[in-house]
Amino acid sequence: MPGYFKRQMELMRVSGIPVRIDYRWFLVLVLMSLITATSINALAKDLSLSLILGFAATVIFFGSILLHEFAHAIIARMEGLEVLEIVLHPFGGLARFRHEPKTPRAEFRIAIAGPAASFLLALIFTGLMAAANAAGTDILAVLFFLLALANFLLAVFNMFPGYPLDGGRVLRAYLWKNGKDLNDATILTGLCGQYIGAGLIVLGLVIVVARGEFFTGFWAMMVGVFLFDSARGIIREVRSLQRDVVEDSMKLAVSVLPDWTIQHVVDNVLTFARQPVFPVAVDKQLYGMLLLRDVKAVAPSAWRERLVRDVMRPVRDDYFVETGTPLAEAHSLMRTNKIGALAVVDSSGKLVGCI
Repeated sequence: MPGYFKRQMELMRVSGIPVRIDYRWFLVLVLMSLITATSINALAKDLSLSLILGFAATVIFFGSILLHEFAHAIIARMEGLEVLEIVLHPFGGLARFRHEPKTPRAEFRIAIAGPAASFLLALIFTGLMAAANAAGTDILAVLFFLLALANFLLAVFNMFPGYPLDGGRVLRAYLWKNGKDLNDATILTGLCGQYIGAGLIVLGLVIVVARGEFFTGFWAMMVGVFLFDSARGIIREVRSLQRDVVEDSMKLAVSVLPDWTIQHVVDNVLTFARQPVFPVAVDKQLYGMLLLRDVKAVAPSAWRERLVRDVMRPVRDDYFVETGTPLAEAHSLMRTNKIGALAVVDSSGKLVGCI
């Protein structure tokens, strides 16, 4: 059963980005709908109407979380990152990117976009609440108030300075800009995330024991456990990168020859090797890197005449690493070389793989 509920399904696509949810989300959807319906039933005086409105408000709130994550995704695309997916889980959402941002400025802009969107939504719902009050529709005013409050709290909570919260990413950007290594900054902000998670667990226990509010306390503890576990996983992943070397992650290099035509690459290489970057090599001697985005910039009518050597980027020091290079160092290089890939060569300079 635990494995079943962690399975994901694609809910929709927004601007080509898949939006996925796991089955636990449905349990939270039902639970929050019931709680919201209970809170407005005294005003609605009709259980069916309360349930419908409670469900609608909960769906709108999860739509707000989707907009929060979509704001991250839009800014990430503006910064040149590929957005893999948006995942909605029981405790919020996550926009996943293929690579980390390349600069502290990009990291800051992407991180702050989500809370900014939530603050804006809180203002919009506050305006709708005022309009509902003016119209005398008290039940809608209550629902808009709850949505405004939920978005405000979502923005405030996400600005706590612990990774993977948005505030933790803002702090990471600040540390990175001021000279701290990105991996060290990630570990530090991850530890802050663990402290925040542990604090939420303790707070939840206090709420249950001292005030007898079981649901509120239980929910705080669950969010704390989720945050603590996520931060621990991030720290473990970064420390693993610091231990590993490029050989642990590289794959067999699918290289192309500089004298091949672009048409030959499209017809005979791209059909079986879907990758954004190809090393260009002759007898395993690296000549450069062929980027798929550079190929797309060439008019198809010219593919039969243009050669790989005409389109490739000539080899540079930040396009390759030697075997034995720490994986963390290689990832750092990929963030700055503007191609997001590296060739791996052996001690004699021969191409042996790529990452």
